Amino acid sequence: MRAIRFIIESIADTDTTVLIRGESGVGKDLIARAIHATSTRRQGPFIKVNCAAIPAELLEWELFGHEKGAFTGAHQRKLGKFELAQRGTLFLDEIAELPLALQAKLLHVLQDFRFSRVGGHGVIDVDARVIAAANDLEAAMARGLFREDLYYRLNVVEIRVPPLPEADSGNDAPGLDPAGVPRRPVPVRLAAGRSA
Repeated sequence: MRAIRFIIESIADTDTTVLIRGESGVGKDLIARAIHATSTRRQGPFIKVNCAAIPAELLEWELFGHEKGAFTGAHQRKLGKFELAQRGTLFLDEIAELPLALQAKLLHVLQDFRFSRVGGHGVIDVDARVIAAANDLEAAMARGLFREDLYYRLNVVEIRVPPLPEADSGNDAPGLDPAGVPRRPVPVRLAAGRSA
């Protein structure tokens, strides 16, 4: 777990996109919060979106918001999670559950740092760090359910969290204090060919 602490501290002053990998219950959420808490964006919001918990047809509205009149029942403008995370961190949990069509839109946002609300024509600049979490993206890519180009865009820095039996204590995300802040630095392992 010392390696995880070191990675968190190593990327604290960057806006690098991070992919947290691990089984359910190993503390991916705590690690995302620790990255935010140690970053230069810590004064901004930490917005979490569980991509598996929101119906696919509503997920686009949740992420990107919508304009008044964009669809039946849209009686007012709604800001999406990207806007709410401005100058902070957007944590996309269970990213493998994102529908393919929405993966393409997310890819463009990560490339251009801009998007439009559903039903809108204005372009909104994104100023948020993106952290994603998943278990087995390779299997989703092999089945054609996850875009390889989005995988590489998200996987600039990868943090692999070992299963709990391999962890060095009984709590989620061992090595982090209750506030989710790393206790001390250790060596970093970045994804191949990437730098923080």
